[in-house]
Amino acid sequence: MIPTCFSAYCTMIPLLNEVTEWSLLRKWALSEVYRVKLKTGESRIIKWGGSEMAWEAEIYQKLVHPLEIKAPHIFEFIQLKDSGVMIIEDAGKRNLEQQPEPEYFLEASRELARLRVRATANLRVIPRKTIEVYSVSTDEFLQLLDDLLKSKKLEKNRVLLKVKRVLPRHLEKLYQMVPTSLVHHDYHAKNLLIQDNGIMPIDWSIAYLSPHLGDLYCLITEAQAWSNLSREDMISPFLDVTDFHIDHLNWQVRIGGLCWLIKTLRWLVYGGTEIIPGSEAWIPDLLNDVENLYQELINDV
Repeated sequence: MIPTCFSAYCTMIPLLNEVTEWSLLRKWALSEVYRVKLKTGESRIIKWGGSEMAWEAEIYQKLVHPLEIKAPHIFEFIQLKDSGVMIIEDAGKRNLEQQPEPEYFLEASRELARLRVRATANLRVIPRKTIEVYSVSTDEFLQLLDDLLKSKKLEKNRVLLKVKRVLPRHLEKLYQMVPTSLVHHDYHAKNLLIQDNGIMPIDWSIAYLSPHLGDLYCLITEAQAWSNLSREDMISPFLDVTDFHIDHLNWQVRIGGLCWLIKTLRWLVYGGTEIIPGSEAWIPDLLNDVENLYQELINDV
């Protein structure tokens, strides 16, 4: 039986009628993901996205594939006014969340470094207009912070006010010193497939362009929690691929973490908590992380 969210697409995507087995992988208000088996015996991933989640195929088309980033192949996609469906390569059965071994986390750090180097080098092939559309500037991050400080949940929050005093100069320095690259923004274990030849990032639905290293911050946080790896352990393989000095990279991770936290908190308090059940409970922990990064930042000066 075809899930309801795909019913409007059956005439446009004949393959939907060739599915013999649907296995639900994720179901949120604006996203449903299934692993399916076809009559041929092959498997595919079929993904429905609503509202802002409907634009993932466009991000693959305009950013991920032109930048030659390791990512699943898209066989077909259809976009309607308020939703979209993608048929994607089934690139692996297990992710890093299901198999959180230290060697996989270390490889995920190397893969992140490789994709950032590749994205920066290949930005020249992306039309300027596309770069403008997908870039997030220093002013936009500061506006997101202002939005948080005006929200009902976090109005005049003490921690965020402290961050507002120091963040502008750090962002300015980051954008001057570090080249623009591709930010996945959900570089978490659940989105990192384990393959024979390494790690493949999936789910690029909220990717954008910026110099910040929030992806490495997120990866380090999970590696510490699940595999007992230190920040130094995780930074070392990243440095193997890039030419940053360790102190400078540590600073980049702190600023990247703040950028990631601000953008994520902004999304949560302006509607995200209604999309992901239980996500309201994430906010206090995320604010604690903001406080910790702020303290590290001012102690490092």
